[in-house]
Amino acid sequence: MNEARSALQQAIVGFRLSQMISVAAKLRLADLLNERPMSLRDLAYATQTHEDSLYRLLRTLASYGIFAEESDRSFRLTPQADLLRRDVAGSLRSSAEVVGASWMWNSWGSLLHTVRTGETAFDHLHGKDTWTYFTENTEASALFNRFMEEVSYPDARAVVEAYDFEGKTVVDVAGGQGVLLAAILDRNPTARGVLFNLPHVIEAIQGELSNRLELVCGSFFDSIPSGGDVYVLKNILHDWDDRRAKQILARCRDAMTTDARLLVVENFVSGPNEPGKGKIADINMMVRNGGRNRTEAELGDLLFASGFQVLRVMPTNGGPDLLEASLRS
Repeated sequence: MNEARSALQQAIVGFRLSQMISVAAKLRLADLLNERPMSLRDLAYATQTHEDSLYRLLRTLASYGIFAEESDRSFRLTPQADLLRRDVAGSLRSSAEVVGASWMWNSWGSLLHTVRTGETAFDHLHGKDTWTYFTENTEASALFNRFMEEVSYPDARAVVEAYDFEGKTVVDVAGGQGVLLAAILDRNPTARGVLFNLPHVIEAIQGELSNRLELVCGSFFDSIPSGGDVYVLKNILHDWDDRRAKQILARCRDAMTTDARLLVVENFVSGPNEPGKGKIADINMMVRNGGRNRTEAELGDLLFASGFQVLRVMPTNGGPDLLEASLRS
């Protein structure tokens, strides 16, 4: 009983650690400590924070292995804290910032409202849906895009290792800023890519682009580029309820030939009592987007009702699940 109580107690107060890590990320503390340890006074001056309050934050994080305190009240990086730097492999800085962002934090704080009413907490708080909010709030949108880019890197590696894209024209539907497509083209020299997304997302893409990559603006509720061999929906269907998901699938169906394939990339909801990324992601969709993560069977039913047939389901090495489908004859 004591072990169960202790485990539950740790889970109950988990929000405190999430917020502390988020504040550390927003203050760029890890970037400041990149070169060498720094004194508390110098850290407070560099971040324009209250010295004693900053100390109490850092010493608590250090007790979890996130930063380390020296005897003179200076602090240094640890392996966990290093991942809060922006330009480091596997960085989680944007993920930490998003957790503490008001539009995410307050939505989760209104989970009870959603459970009682079925209304998306984000919509209840802001009087508009997530995507309208991001269109009107460029800073929030930029953070969300950085976050999606950050979490896409390990997923992209897992996808390209599990699926053969060689020689294919791959249409990534609402594929963010192209992290997955870049990984596909890098691993498959004869593949070509079409990155399809809303105009403000396409316009924000920077850097040198492959000559095998085409950028196309549009909305997946209106039309999707034709001519692809593989149409990728990575974490798209879970953003929407069944009605809207079917509209997206209908546009995919309109664009696809009988030989084309649809690749759904998501974390499926696991079975009863089984842990899995899909279940916690499902609650995030419930409070923030009004969408849902689905079981493999639920996705199969959704696809069948939209004119598709499931060909196979492929697990990945530590990444999301893959479901390949074709047009139903």
